[in-house]
Amino acid sequence: MKKLIFVFGLFLIWSCEDPIDVKLPNTEQNVVIDAMLWRPVAGTQGTLEVVLTKTAAFYSNTISHISGADVSLHYGNTSVQAVEGDTGRYSAENIQVSESDVFTIKVVIDDVVYTATEKLVLSTTIDNITQGQNTVFSDEEVEAIVQFTDRPELGNYYIMDFGYNNLFVTRDVFYNGNQLTFSFYYDEFFPKNTPTPVYLMGVDKDFYTYMQVLISHAGQDGGGPFATAKSTLRGNIQNTADPDAFPLGYFRVVERDSFIFTATEN
Repeated sequence: MKKLIFVFGLFLIWSCEDPIDVKLPNTEQNVVIDAMLWRPVAGTQGTLEVVLTKTAAFYSNTISHISGADVSLHYGNTSVQAVEGDTGRYSAENIQVSESDVFTIKVVIDDVVYTATEKLVLSTTIDNITQGQNTVFSDEEVEAIVQFTDRPELGNYYIMDFGYNNLFVTRDVFYNGNQLTFSFYYDEFFPKNTPTPVYLMGVDKDFYTYMQVLISHAGQDGGGPFATAKSTLRGNIQNTADPDAFPLGYFRVVERDSFIFTATEN
């Protein structure tokens, strides 16, 4: 695979004499709301974390964060106000999170109100993560051997966040109630001797499907960074005044476990 890509690259260099200027249309900026209320596995208190941004042009490397928004969480007779720390990042701590509660997030940006409602999804803990010696494409890759034991009930969905924009989704259709062991491969840029938190969270089917599509569009699941999305990826957050002017992003309420993985030189 590497040799084919290298030869193809040389062919392009030798064959093209004139630069190609690709004109892309200017797209309207959309609001992006990335919101998560999480608690530790079997815990009782949770943390709300919300990141507000706007979409950028295709070639732009700049992320435009949204400051000055009003972000709040509502459940039962309780309302919690999130506080902006770093620009565009809002949080609230020590929130009582139980399976019986229904949680509604409310985000007000320039007098436009966005809301979403979810319930808690339970998770399991990470049993262990060890470093392996196998590689797939490069000797500089790092193999992380992950083990966790699935919850015994049917229909569990999980997302693992390995850091550095590395996400993995899985469901228990083939390992229900059993321990799952699999290898995740970090690329050659993964820093050695650096403690890295790895997160495991339980999610519902809707968010699992949403993340499958999102990862595919982002290139982690074979779509490649230049793959074209067939439609706008709509999450569960609504514009209360104009349903057609919905934001991008998702609100989820989850249990989350973490494990610190430190890779060493092979």
